[in-house]
Amino acid sequence: MLTFDGCVFSAAGASRKAQVFGLTLNGAEDVLINDCTFNGTGYSGLLNKTTGDVTVKDCKFECDNFYNPIEGSQTVAQGALVVEDCNFTGTCGNNFINFYQVQEDSVHTIKGCKFHGSTSNNVIRLSNRNNAEAIFNIEDVTYEFTSGEPNEYTGFILCQDYTNRTGAKQDFSKYTINLNNVVGPEEGHLVYVYEDGQGIITTNYPVITRDGQPLVGEE
Repeated sequence: MLTFDGCVFSAAGASRKAQVFGLTLNGAEDVLINDCTFNGTGYSGLLNKTTGDVTVKDCKFECDNFYNPIEGSQTVAQGALVVEDCNFTGTCGNNFINFYQVQEDSVHTIKGCKFHGSTSNNVIRLSNRNNAEAIFNIEDVTYEFTSGEPNEYTGFILCQDYTNRTGAKQDFSKYTINLNNVVGPEEGHLVYVYEDGQGIITTNYPVITRDGQPLVGEE
C-alpha cells in the first residue's frame, strides 16, 4: 500500500477551472492518505485515477479555490473509495466529492465527515458511466450551507446522467445508497436525479435507505 501521512498538497493553478491538481493518483496500488491538507487553486485537491482502493482519513480540504475538491476519473473505473473523518470548508465551484465510473460490486464509504459550503454545492455527485452495480454507505455526516439562497439544484446527493446527448443511458437503479445519521438543513433535496438536456427528473432513482428505512424517490 502506498501511504501519504501528514502531507500538504497545494495546487498551483491560475484558477479553479485550470486542469491542475494537488495530488493525482494513478496505477493499481491501494492508497492511504492520512492527516493531510489539500489547498491552493486548481480543478481538484485530489484526482483519483487509480483502480486500487483509496482511503482518505483525517484530512482537511480548503475548498474555496477548487472546482471539485475530490474528483474521480471519467475514464478509469474506481475501486473502493473511503473518505473518513475529513473536514471540507469553503465554497467550491461545483461538488465536493465526485464519482463518474466505479468498479462492478464496489463499495464506497463517506463516514464522519463535515461539509461547509454554498447552496450551489452538492456534497456528493454520482454518475454511472459504465452502468456498474455499486453500494455507497454514507454515515455520521453533517453538512451545512454557509452562503447562498436555496434553489432547485440545492441538495446533498446529485445523480447526474451526462451522457444523454449521445444516446447512452446511465442507470442509477444499479446503485444502492445507505444513509445513516446524515444531518443537514431542511432546504434542498436529499437525493435527486438530473439528466442533461432535461433537467431534474423523477425516475431512474437509486435504491435508497435512510436510517434503515427505505425511501422511494427523493425525500
